[in-house]
Amino acid sequence: MESDIVAVLRKAKIVNSRLESLDRSNISNRRVSELYKEGSPVDRTRIPVTNGSRVKLRKIISEFQILRQKILSDYKNDLKRRYHTATGEEPSEEEISGGGGVQMFEGKGVVDLKNKERHEVVMDIQRSLKRLHQVFLDMAVLIETRGEKMDDIEEKVTNAGNFLSGGTNSLYYANQMKKKRKTWFLWVFAVMLGKGII
Repeated sequence: MESDIVAVLRKAKIVNSRLESLDRSNISNRRVSELYKEGSPVDRTRIPVTNGSRVKLRKIISEFQILRQKILSDYKNDLKRRYHTATGEEPSEEEISGGGGVQMFEGKGVVDLKNKERHEVVMDIQRSLKRLHQVFLDMAVLIETRGEKMDDIEEKVTNAGNFLSGGTNSLYYANQMKKKRKTWFLWVFAVMLGKGII
């Protein structure tokens, strides 16, 4: 289990660095050309992909938190059950959460090597989970700071309005040019027809 946690920790750090790299890439991509500036079709494609990755990562982080809480809860329940089996008494919450899983059995009758080894393994797993949780917290901070605009509907509506008005202005300008060209064509045709008749 320790090796699995270490592998997940490595992968989490890789994902974290790739998200940071993707953010830097998005920013630098906007400076490459006018075609890639903020609000361009390329940018509007890249941003949802990045934000989709953030949403997936946020879901994974919340699932990890649930798993972590379940592991700790199961361990506490196991400690309570073993304590009750060994002593016939119910342990207090301070005894359970104080981290003294093996120490609370001392002087109570049953302390064996197996319980100590199990407790050490659980403590190692708990330390690894805390390290992994810290990495996930760092990633969550990154996601929150970089992804705040993701759910800003008002800004997206404003940007869409700007794109529409820009497109409307371009269409109006194109229609004006078309009318002017048509008018010029008619004048040239009329002049040439007039010279041909005279």
